Amino acid sequence: MNIKPLIIGDLIAKVPIIQGGMGVGVSLSNLAGNVAKNGAIGVISAAHPGYMEEDFEKNTLAANLRGLTKHIKKAKEISLNGIIGVNAMVAMNNYIEHVKTAIEAGADLIISGAGLPLNLPEITAGSSIKIAPIVSSAKACKLVLSYWKKHFNRTADAVIVEGPLAGGHLGFKKNNLDNDIVNFDKYVSAVIEEVKNFEKDFDKKIPVIVAGGVFTHEDMMRYLNLGASGVQMATRFVATH
Repeated sequence: MNIKPLIIGDLIAKVPIIQGGMGVGVSLSNLAGNVAKNGAIGVISAAHPGYMEEDFEKNTLAANLRGLTKHIKKAKEISLNGIIGVNAMVAMNNYIEHVKTAIEAGADLIISGAGLPLNLPEITAGSSIKIAPIVSSAKACKLVLSYWKKHFNRTADAVIVEGPLAGGHLGFKKNNLDNDIVNFDKYVSAVIEEVKNFEKDFDKKIPVIVAGGVFTHEDMMRYLNLGASGVQMATRFVATH
């Protein structure tokens, strides 16, 4: 079966899978590097990547930024310069510092959720790093991309739509989860349609990547057939070497 690569600007992943960010201490250089080495996109979590540094307890920020740099560089080495992203949560402490450190260390992509990354284009301005917001609906997608267009004349390089089966920080209310699981394909289709408006505005392809509850080849193909360009998977990588 011929599966198209995931193309994000000038980044080309022959396997249309992004390994999702998992912290603390799960998705670091070893996992991300080996995922990227095998043709997908490896992602390092910016949630306390320096927790193994000797001075972590006393100098937490410095240790985390140092650890993030080390892990990005190591992942690049392992992957033979494959595609390495960093997942940076908007809600985390020192968000800006972590994003800037990721740029300086040579990451290819910033994935950002757990809040609306409204100022991400400003933080990454002047760099070639790709930016991908995580959204839970077409409404959230429109809000973020409209803000970026108005304030920065910039749009996303990719959009990740994350469903209620995802782990981590979700944009769903607890009492809506069951219904939203049933209707998630509609959310995906709505985000794809919303993104098309910004593709026209900026004359560029903006791939939509689906995250949350993607476990099998059949799951991936369902979303690719819906019009997504790729999928993000995290849990499936937990019990791997």
